[in-house]
Amino acid sequence: MRKLITLIVVAALAWSGYWYLGMQGHKAAVSTWLEDRRAEGWQVEYSDHAVRGFPNRFDTTLTDLRLTDPETGISWQAPFFQVLSLSYKPNHLIAVWPNEQQIATPAEKFSLKTSNLRASLKVKPSTRLALDTAQVEMAEAVIASSDGWTASFEQLNAAIRNVEGTASTYDVAASIDQLLPGERVRDIIDQGGTLPQTIETLRYDLRAALDAPLDRTTIEAARPEITNLIIRDLRGTWGELELRAKGDMEVRNAQPQGEVAITARNWREMINLAVRSGALDQSFASTVELGLGLLASTSGNAEALDATLSFSGGRTFIGPIPVGPSPEIRLP
Repeated sequence: MRKLITLIVVAALAWSGYWYLGMQGHKAAVSTWLEDRRAEGWQVEYSDHAVRGFPNRFDTTLTDLRLTDPETGISWQAPFFQVLSLSYKPNHLIAVWPNEQQIATPAEKFSLKTSNLRASLKVKPSTRLALDTAQVEMAEAVIASSDGWTASFEQLNAAIRNVEGTASTYDVAASIDQLLPGERVRDIIDQGGTLPQTIETLRYDLRAALDAPLDRTTIEAARPEITNLIIRDLRGTWGELELRAKGDMEVRNAQPQGEVAITARNWREMINLAVRSGALDQSFASTVELGLGLLASTSGNAEALDATLSFSGGRTFIGPIPVGPSPEIRLP
């Protein structure tokens, strides 16, 4: 019995020592990252930095946190921010945000209120902390601007996963349900007020190949470039408007080369919205509408468009019709 008690005491002391060393490591890692940002000119403020959770957790909490990036002028502040992990799974982190936080840009300020905002991050066990999987959940979000407009949505889910057997290819998916875009967006896109208040759904499912893995250098140094993009499913529904897309593109210097198959319901109204918002010139819109009308007529339904969106030489084409420059495809 004495040997068993001794073994239990030794094990408890060993685990306590492990937890203490782990706690010091977590605290040092966060402190080092914050000090590195200060050295780069960032404004870094917080009132407390604590690590708790003995014996099975490392719960890191920063209180009254404020970060400001001098290069972009973007500032973020929150009453607290937490990073949680199990002491026996240090490479799996959970981030928790408060129900209200503030974001400021040189142009305006925003408040973000949510009933739930958390993220899960799993990195590979190496010093580079390469991404394995990540997920974000946000519920009942309301964004209010200092300029007087608001926007909201019921639920956001997003996830990214490193494709097994690859170093830098990722599956990415996201969905937003019951999005109210707010007065500013509606004034730009729907000046006639013909659309419902709510965008029912926005979803995408992609596979992106990058020229380097997503790891800690993604934040600390240069972002990788996208080299290939497969759109497995992209769709949006707003009232009677519906758009779907699938395609495969090579990307060089942020310029896509390839084709995307699109299906659009009530596509004429989409063109009208683009004209009213100023995104499409009226005279050019007439040419586009004429050409797309010919394409749509071949399907037997003039209001439903099945066409191919192609990118080549820095230009975008719908079928044979050039519609403008191709978009730049970069990581945000």
